[in-house]
Amino acid sequence: MVQHTPLSALAPVIVIDDDEFFRVAMDAVLGEWFGSDAVVTCASTEEALAYLSDGTAFGLGLVDLNMPGIDNLDLLTTLKSAQPDIRLVVLSASRSREDIVMALSAGAHGFINKGLGIGEAEAAIRQIADGSVYVPPFTPQSEGAPAGDPARRPTAALLASLTPRQMEVLRLLVAGQPNKGIARELGINPSTVKFHLSFIFQTLGVSNRVEAATLGARLLEDRA
Repeated sequence: MVQHTPLSALAPVIVIDDDEFFRVAMDAVLGEWFGSDAVVTCASTEEALAYLSDGTAFGLGLVDLNMPGIDNLDLLTTLKSAQPDIRLVVLSASRSREDIVMALSAGAHGFINKGLGIGEAEAAIRQIADGSVYVPPFTPQSEGAPAGDPARRPTAALLASLTPRQMEVLRLLVAGQPNKGIARELGINPSTVKFHLSFIFQTLGVSNRVEAATLGARLLEDRA
């Protein structure tokens, strides 16, 4: 039987969102999961930084994008700088591939769409508690990118959905490199490799490394 890390391991929790209604709703939901005394809600980046700097070590941070007065990338890097060990999760209405890549590349442990149901959101946070990086269940699309079943999309469209770094990861995966080998080859952290692989799996419509390597080899050969 798989042993899962309890959500309490991520307490206390900080929620950063300028929508009062959403803060109240999240306070109620998270209070049931973590305990009412373990949840702090903030309406601004300044308020959040005050909490993050007061000596309390937060296990989980849920943050919205497009907070007033600060760029999204600056927001996430500032929060991570204040508490490097926090498991930061973007909780946003955005379905933009660019937003997701930006957030996870900046060190977020997941990207949860606000339209996700409560049960699915809890499952996502439990996945993060277990040490995984959470990628949305939909395949994010750039504006104008083709949609539909990834297996039916043209080779060029599938590979165009990957960033240059993800293409490097895919090539090394096809070559048989393990995560640590990919990380060493590219000079990045193994956790970053894990994020890229999760994104690649979603884009290619596969569920494991073998399927990704098999399909990736065919796609790269067709592209050549």
